[in-house]
Amino acid sequence: MRIDEAGMRKRVPCLALAMLFALVGGANAEDGARTAASSEATRGSNPAVEQRLREELRALVAELVESGAFGDRSAQEISLAIDAPAQRVSNLGLLVDSAHAADDGLHVLAVTPGGSAERMGLRAGDVLLALNGTRLAGVAGAAAILRRSVDELPNGSPLVFEARRDGRTQTFSGKLSSVELPAMHLSIGGGAKPAASTGSPAAVPPIAAAQGCGRLSDFDVAPRQQQLHAAKILSIDGAVPGPGGSKSYEVPAGHHVLKIAERIESRYLAFNDRLRNSGPDSRHKTLEVDVEPNTTLFVAARLDDAKRNEWRDGAYWEPVVWRTSPESCD
Repeated sequence: MRIDEAGMRKRVPCLALAMLFALVGGANAEDGARTAASSEATRGSNPAVEQRLREELRALVAELVESGAFGDRSAQEISLAIDAPAQRVSNLGLLVDSAHAADDGLHVLAVTPGGSAERMGLRAGDVLLALNGTRLAGVAGAAAILRRSVDELPNGSPLVFEARRDGRTQTFSGKLSSVELPAMHLSIGGGAKPAASTGSPAAVPPIAAAQGCGRLSDFDVAPRQQQLHAAKILSIDGAVPGPGGSKSYEVPAGHHVLKIAERIESRYLAFNDRLRNSGPDSRHKTLEVDVEPNTTLFVAARLDDAKRNEWRDGAYWEPVVWRTSPESCD
């Protein structure tokens, strides 16, 4: 589980766009694709901000088209309307081990550089015992309790963590930072809406409401300074995820097996693409994940700097879940 605020204040316009695509699935079209924004949506807006959003959207759409997400469809055949409700995003920049329950507390796996958790003094290896008096040690679903406790707090609320470090109990305090994202609507293209992915195996089955659901996302916002790079979800439990062109896939809560392809830019590697593609499935690997209800898991390809020269069997990279974000799933 990750509660993350990576780059939140520095990239608010870009973040709004990223959150839109991460929540409801990516889209793409060529540079000439038509974007529609109603007069109500733009009334009173800052022209410079609006222009920046348009430019970043154009660049993102062009990149997605070049990646082949829409196959051989022309721009005239693409049509997609995306809506996202207004929401508050509260992030800590804190990655905890939610996959393995521990009676001694929530183990911190990593913190985002410059994030709230790091500013409070928390670091990898700490064990969280309580937040604002709510116990996280020796209780079932501690990761979900932490996430829910943070989500229920208003912006600027005090945060007081009790944690164990090197055998000693310490207190770390700070304030919650959150961002209010407006409701958004995006319309791209004017052709027929793309259908779900076809071919064998079949598309991922519909979600059973009684099970609860979450999402898996390969939207690329992973920080390169942490050796995290773009990845593509090729299959979920042996099924091709859909609809085609999406970057976020709804799945039942529980255990899933993913087939992941790395999309690391060649400039980060010490060998050429001929060697890179020479081994069978060297760019494809399996990743097993546990998806909690109302949670989105972001996947990426982690480049192993110590094995940057080892192209055989894809030794240079591993698929990882680099971020986990709370998100309602109906």
